[in-house]
Amino acid sequence: MILIILYLIILAALHAKLELMIEGSRSGWAWSLPCWRINNKLTELIIGKELTGYHFYLLLLFLFIFHSPFMFINWSVKKELFSLGCFSFYWVVEDWFWFLENSYYGLRNFKKGRIFWHKRWICGLPVSYIFGILVGSILFTIGGVI
Repeated sequence: MILIILYLIILAALHAKLELMIEGSRSGWAWSLPCWRINNKLTELIIGKELTGYHFYLLLLFLFIFHSPFMFINWSVKKELFSLGCFSFYWVVEDWFWFLENSYYGLRNFKKGRIFWHKRWICGLPVSYIFGILVGSILFTIGGVI
């Protein structure tokens, strides 16, 4: 389990570095990228912000990456829940690394009102982080991993 966690942390850190180079340090949430955007009540309800084409395809890509082991091992509900739990935790860690590695935002600006795409916060964290940690924990617990 420790190797999996270490792998996820390294993957998230590398992904955050790449994303900083793609988006630029001052323009999070694909602000300066030429991609489509959908902002309506449904996107606000589900992700709390607009959905960008960049993030939509990035999420799909990583969903496939996290399911790639099933090309080599038999699928089961328990393994699926573990995979989705890793996927959920991964996005929280990757997003946090984006701020940690970002010289413009950094952790000093990691707070409500400083990050336009994280609109809802609870206990000093974006709601999406709380949601990702809760969903990941529930999936791990239901899958019998914890």
